[in-house]
Amino acid sequence: MTQNRDSKCIWLAGASVLAMSLFAPAAIAQEDDTESTRTLSTVTVTTQKVEESIQDVPIAVSAFDESALERLQLTGGPDLVKAIPNVNFTKGNFTGYNFKIRGIGADVVAQSGDAGVGVHQNDIPLTANRLFEAEFYDVERVEVLRGPQGTLYGRNATGGVFNLITAKPVLGEYQADLEATYGNENTVKLKGMFNVPLGDKAALRVAGSMLQRDGYVKNAVTGNDIDDRDLWSVRATLGFEPTDFLRGWVSYEHFEEDDTRLRSGKQLCKKDPSETSFNGIAISPLDQLVTSLGCQDAPLSQSPDRVNSQATLGGGLAIIAGLLNGDAFTDPVIKDLRTIESAFDPIYRSEQTLVSWKGEWDLTDNLLLTYLGSYNETDATSIDDYNKVAPTIAFNATAGPFAAVPALYPLLFPGGVVNDPELGASNIFRTFDLSGGASEGTSHEIRLQSDFDGPFNFNLGAIKVDVEAIDPADNNAEYYVISNSLTALTQLNNAAGGAIFGGPVPVDSGATGEGLFNGTIVGDGGEYFRTLSPYTLESTAFFGEGYYDATEDLKFTLGLRYTDDQKEQDVIPSILFTPNGSIAPSGKLNADFQETTGRFGFDWSPDLGFSEDTLIYAFYSKGYKGGGINPPQPAGANLFPQTFDPEFINSYEIGTKNTLAGGTAQVNLTGFMYDYTGYQITQIINRSSVNINVDAEISGIEAEMLWTPADNWLLTANLGILDSKIVDTYGIDVLDRANGRSDLVVLKNASSYSNCVVSAQGYATLLGAIALDPTLAGATRGLCNGALYGPTTPFAGSRAAAEAAFGLTGVTVSYTDSSGNTQTATALEPIEGDAKDLDGNTLPGAPDMTLNLAAEYTFGGIGGSDWDMTIRGDYYWQGESVTRVWNTPRDQLDSWSNVNLSLLFNNEESGWGVEVFAKNLTDEEVITGAYLTDDSSGLFSNVFLTEPALYGVTVKKSW
Repeated sequence: MTQNRDSKCIWLAGASVLAMSLFAPAAIAQEDDTESTRTLSTVTVTTQKVEESIQDVPIAVSAFDESALERLQLTGGPDLVKAIPNVNFTKGNFTGYNFKIRGIGADVVAQSGDAGVGVHQNDIPLTANRLFEAEFYDVERVEVLRGPQGTLYGRNATGGVFNLITAKPVLGEYQADLEATYGNENTVKLKGMFNVPLGDKAALRVAGSMLQRDGYVKNAVTGNDIDDRDLWSVRATLGFEPTDFLRGWVSYEHFEEDDTRLRSGKQLCKKDPSETSFNGIAISPLDQLVTSLGCQDAPLSQSPDRVNSQATLGGGLAIIAGLLNGDAFTDPVIKDLRTIESAFDPIYRSEQTLVSWKGEWDLTDNLLLTYLGSYNETDATSIDDYNKVAPTIAFNATAGPFAAVPALYPLLFPGGVVNDPELGASNIFRTFDLSGGASEGTSHEIRLQSDFDGPFNFNLGAIKVDVEAIDPADNNAEYYVISNSLTALTQLNNAAGGAIFGGPVPVDSGATGEGLFNGTIVGDGGEYFRTLSPYTLESTAFFGEGYYDATEDLKFTLGLRYTDDQKEQDVIPSILFTPNGSIAPSGKLNADFQETTGRFGFDWSPDLGFSEDTLIYAFYSKGYKGGGINPPQPAGANLFPQTFDPEFINSYEIGTKNTLAGGTAQVNLTGFMYDYTGYQITQIINRSSVNINVDAEISGIEAEMLWTPADNWLLTANLGILDSKIVDTYGIDVLDRANGRSDLVVLKNASSYSNCVVSAQGYATLLGAIALDPTLAGATRGLCNGALYGPTTPFAGSRAAAEAAFGLTGVTVSYTDSSGNTQTATALEPIEGDAKDLDGNTLPGAPDMTLNLAAEYTFGGIGGSDWDMTIRGDYYWQGESVTRVWNTPRDQLDSWSNVNLSLLFNNEESGWGVEVFAKNLTDEEVITGAYLTDDSSGLFSNVFLTEPALYGVTVKKSW
């Protein structure tokens, strides 16, 4: 894969496409004179908060009305990639997703983090939303704006904006629609709407959607089909226009899902076996316990194994408890990406309630005052098997050789059975996690817009957004990792009088039997890993744009926005084996960000002769996305900064929109260059998602073309070319902490199961000493936390004394830290790693090319009837991309393609329609993204897949 193409190649390719578009109209026009009478319809959008033709808007925007969404089979957010250039969409590891435009999205994982693409409904910002789960229904149109849109749309629109415009009540008319779909996987889908006038001044519109479908993933343990769908949504909107100058609407919408949707797909890993020797020196069995990292850095396509559980926190502690002697996962994993192994079927519940309203008041014939408000409440809970592979080795019937307190083993774990209050009784290794999120938010926006006859107009406004995320009393709005090995060690500690953790550790007071699955977990135990970050946001902004018509064809735009973000997060350190199980906040972290941003540019509508309409525009924009707060750290720790910085983007964009050949063709072209400062990405440090900032440069071109070469034809083509590269950044890759150096070695911390790096010379010397004196066995297990351990007690003396005893005084090794500075460590001194130079690496989720080609043909009046038949085919191709900024073999994602076909029968006279459809016709199994877990999980990757082939029949009726 070529990761860093020369930007000059992009602009050369863009010039070639532009040249093709300039020469093509002549041929198109000739065909228009003889064959075509059909012209392209006008698409109206509100991208600048006023209604305009999409061809008159100086912004790169794609828009789809409900008819287009159905024809293109765009049923929800993940489908948008197949119709828009330089767009990418993938599920995230927790309950979120990553929607990217031009390489900019949500690579930050933090309660206080913001997405890079603003999600709006009816121009209202939705900080929390269900774009990944929910399906589109009763939609007026969907708009996707590419490029920074912060002036009018707000604080987190550095990549662009998604705006869903719902259908509004129609005054004075009765209307109704009903649509039913049946497809493979026992898919049943219903959509409907009715519109009822309430006198001549108001109307009520009620719409709903329901989807049920069997699962298309097999759980090899339970034998059930999982990853099914069972969701529904309803929306009621009251529209009113009491006077000629006053109008508005109020809407209530509710969404629910309760099924076995997988939060993540398959777990992929190329097992990293434990080392038995190093540089010819044998490693003792006890010292072997810290030599495996769990998984190697290998391509996802070459990762058919199970993680080495010995390298994970849960598996390692199972060895200390005496339950296991080594790796619990020994057999080859089932390679099918749509087959997992889970002791229980997953649980997925999601809910959203959105109340929104809008009022418009014509102050004069030239001034419009608009108010938008909303209340948004969301909740999501997902319970998954953490490893999605079944253990192949049962727990020991008697205590294993490394058991901490072997005498208590038969009393606590008779026959190797662990009674876990969350997971039930079992004699095999079990680990599950619960990811939850809940939030409440309100927004209030007011705008004043002018429509004067003179050359100057304006759009002024202010907005206030308040969000509160996670209630500590809601035990499903947090993140847990629950394992029976953690419970076993807690029980062992308590039975031994708190000898292991320095005191007794409370066990959850409410969970009994299988508490995780029956909802009795209380959250006051210390036998599981638990993290939560209650968070509030108060954001205020003032914005405005001024428009000056220098001539009839030339307009200048100047926009400014001032944003004040105030973020606050409770300090609640993660809980695991904590003698005091209380989660009371120990304080608060605050982060305030203020910034002024804006845009300036022009749009020009020249008369070029060869086109009916041409728009040429050029803009400079400065975008901004606020920083945030990193997770709390253990007392006294300084592992990472408490906050992370904002993002800033300087965007330079030029584009042209052309209507050609008598209105039968459109050719829109855009070129852009971004200078990005502080792009936010996430690393896992000490089992927490920690965010850092990197600088980047992005450039690309986009082409969108439509053509009706003859009356019954419609052809479309969309092309996106993207080049992204990181600049002036160093970082430590958890997959390769030694940076490929032979003079460094990576080891496991026997206490936290995080990894560290030490000098190979010091490590080899210590192994040699152990070989000569077996009583030192296990000494390497303490290297990562700065101590040398024997079997049960610390090795005598400080690190310096130990280095002197082993003849290592003065032996050092140099390394590069995360700031790019050269540092020096002594022979037995642990370091985090040797940082890599990331300069030139590709941004994650930024494929180098996207291509969409589509053709449809309509047979009118079949057999002399009122029925038309339309055949349509869509082809989509996405180029190679990466999942992390380190661009290692594990990070590579292959190019992929998708084919959709549909056959539509439509009778406008009667209102009937029938569609036969196929999505992902070739049944491609595509990995759209991957999440690398941390050291203590063994560095496996959770991958996220597209849906398999879906096909069926839809019957529609309109009244």
